[in-house]
Amino acid sequence: MKKGFTLIEILCVILIISIITTMAIGGVLNFTKNNKENLYCARIKALESAAIDYSKKFELDLKNSQVYYNGYPSLSITVADLIANKNITPDQDNQIINPIDNTSMNDEEIIIYYANNNIKAHIETNNICENS
Repeated sequence: MKKGFTLIEILCVILIISIITTMAIGGVLNFTKNNKENLYCARIKALESAAIDYSKKFELDLKNSQVYYNGYPSLSITVADLIANKNITPDQDNQIINPIDNTSMNDEEIIIYYANNNIKAHIETNNICENS
């Protein structure tokens, strides 16, 4: 009686290992994508909060603004404005980095608006942060 495995048995083992590896890689990639999106949404919330703090200096200008966002008086600033006024600390090279695609967010527009006696801020996120 011969000892060892047949070619078919070895191929089956290789096939099973390949399938398991493919599933594991897919799970890791999905996990990484979700983490980057969660970090991005946290960054958006921090930027909106910093924008609200920034806008408190301009509350009168905001209330009297002739520009409207969803029917409320508004002002528009950029992330670079927040960095320049030290409302938020940059990541590197005086930039806020988007964790999803590693691009600069400094030119992102932030809408500050006065609604129901409160200052609010909004950054367009293309529905990435809708459930956050």
